[in-house]
Amino acid sequence: MAEPLEHALSEAKAAAHEQLHAASQLQIDQLTEHLSAGYHAQIQHILDDRLSDLSARIEAFHRAQFETARAVLETKVRRDAGEKLNQAVRRLRHFESEKQWSQELVACTEGFCQRAALFVVDQQQLELKAVRNLPGIEVAKIPLASAPAFASAVESKDTLIAIRTSGELSQPIADLTGEAPDRRFSLFPLSTRNRIAAILYADGYADGDEETPVDSGALEVLAAFGATVIDGLTADTTRQPAHLLNIFGVEPPATRLTTWFNLSREDQDQHLRAQRFARVQIAEMRLYKSQAVKEGRVNHNLYARLQPEIDAGREAFRRDFLAVSRTMIDYFHLELLRTLANDDASILGSAYPGPLV
Repeated sequence: MAEPLEHALSEAKAAAHEQLHAASQLQIDQLTEHLSAGYHAQIQHILDDRLSDLSARIEAFHRAQFETARAVLETKVRRDAGEKLNQAVRRLRHFESEKQWSQELVACTEGFCQRAALFVVDQQQLELKAVRNLPGIEVAKIPLASAPAFASAVESKDTLIAIRTSGELSQPIADLTGEAPDRRFSLFPLSTRNRIAAILYADGYADGDEETPVDSGALEVLAAFGATVIDGLTADTTRQPAHLLNIFGVEPPATRLTTWFNLSREDQDQHLRAQRFARVQIAEMRLYKSQAVKEGRVNHNLYARLQPEIDAGREAFRRDFLAVSRTMIDYFHLELLRTLANDDASILGSAYPGPLV
């Protein structure tokens, strides 16, 4: 009896042990499966976070690289444009005839527009003097009234943009440039002390389908320098007006000479340098502070909008010209009034201190 009982107990114990082992293995397998599933999800979550962070870092890096490259490119473009303008000014200072000067001015527009032409304004007529990348065809004198865009530029004394049609250009000029109702052109008046002496035509036409941009800021500065050269031409001893220094009806003080012929050659050179200085300073304001100029004109507070620049220019003019010449007049004020304020003193605003002399 004992042996069968022991055998039965042994088998029962073996069966129980096997069941316990099986249950334990099942628990282990279930726990492993659960942990494995959670582990993969956790890894995926970590990877997602890391990849998102890495993507943001890469994007930020490339954005910084792009901004740096753009800043370098913009600096290079500004430097190149400034150097081109400097070279243009040096070239325009040396000329032997009006024809040579006209050709040089038009040549200096390269890099700022595709095509250019210079028209002299004389007794309400336009006379073509030089072209670049345009047909070298003969164009007779054109009545200013027959070219509405040119007439508007003369009247406003400011840059004008219009559509390239014969209705805007006149038929002879449209024959020169070619009519293109879907393309634009720009006009830059060369404004001397008392008139619009010439108009620079520029467009972005190219043989391709796209119209290249016209660098209006650079061409405005170039036109301002061109006008300065014209002033120099009129100041030549063989062609000088009797009252060169009596500008815009503004009478200089009695202690200052009012005629060009009364000046020594040294004083004449000093006056011309002063005029050029004033034109350059005002042209730079017009180029680099164009939005402030527009707002100042509209709100009649031009001085308040440009006070740091105007005060710096006034002080430099006082130091370099008024303090060293008994005959000097305030060309800086006159250029500020003529070019930025459109000959309307009220546009300068009540805060403007007025002429230096």
